[in-house]
Amino acid sequence: MIFKDITDANFNGIDISSHHEFSHEKVYYYEDPKVGIKSLIAIHDSVKGPAIGGCRFRQYDSFDAGLTDVLRLSKGMTDKNNIAQIPFGGGKAVIFQQDQKSEALLESFATFLNLLQGAYISAEDIGITIEDIRIIKKYSDYVFDNVDPGPYTAKGLFYAIEEAVNIFFSESLNGKKVAIQGAGSVGRGLAEYLAKSGAKVYISDIDQSKLKDIRTNNITCIDDAFSFECDVFSPCAVGAIFTESSINNLNCKIIAGGANNQLLDASIADELHSKGIVFIPDILINSGGVIGLTKDLLGRNKTQTDKALKDIANRVKSIMIYSKEKSISIFEGLKIQEL
Repeated sequence: MIFKDITDANFNGIDISSHHEFSHEKVYYYEDPKVGIKSLIAIHDSVKGPAIGGCRFRQYDSFDAGLTDVLRLSKGMTDKNNIAQIPFGGGKAVIFQQDQKSEALLESFATFLNLLQGAYISAEDIGITIEDIRIIKKYSDYVFDNVDPGPYTAKGLFYAIEEAVNIFFSESLNGKKVAIQGAGSVGRGLAEYLAKSGAKVYISDIDQSKLKDIRTNNITCIDDAFSFECDVFSPCAVGAIFTESSINNLNCKIIAGGANNQLLDASIADELHSKGIVFIPDILINSGGVIGLTKDLLGRNKTQTDKALKDIANRVKSIMIYSKEKSISIFEGLKIQEL
């Protein structure tokens, strides 16, 4: 087993603290060859409390790609928690997928968590399910296993999109076309809320099996939501999908989705603004998951939790109005008002 604090180290040929995404308190590396696990945990900020954030299990092209992901995601968790007034810091974990998941691998990741003694508390994310988290819970107390955060993220997104459409179009969602990229728990949950509101929903996923049992009225499965002509495009899969070239394929008026770190680079927000596309940053609207995860620790009942989810829409309204008055992007308005 290898466990290292690599914050100030040159590791795998990379000077960690000089990395272009680094602004962190700690970065840790863990490896257990016996079960085939290599993992990183990044703690961006713990001033307000332990760092919290999900764990990703996915293939990366290189160590640097995984490091970049965990650094960006953990910084995003700090911002998201601050905006949502959640009294925790920001952190994230990634497990470099080499083989299939096993209980031995998840148990080993629990050992990694235990070595940090509560400085970071994990949860599900891409490639890690609530069932996986409950296996980890058998070996570590440092996970949130009380709820599946996906439905909470979806509900918060729905409130945010409903408010954004009302401000932009001065109309309800009824009859509006919304294209969703990603049919995981967030994308599917959002699709159902939107369909019930009368919106015309279109959904795509690179894993076609996730679309097979979608039979809800007003929801149509399509090949590619990214370039689909719609009123709202909601990316709910992986991040970094908006680049200088890819945004030329967009055919929407509003972008509002649950995927983390949707912009490859922050400058893309200004380019979207110049194209007349309203981009609502993910850190502003996808905090429903962390609101759900922390509800028990914060002593929130169902009514209080739903109010916290609706507050996401209130913040969207405030930032959209402010940004319009100042003729700036919502991304820039958010930095001025909240960050």
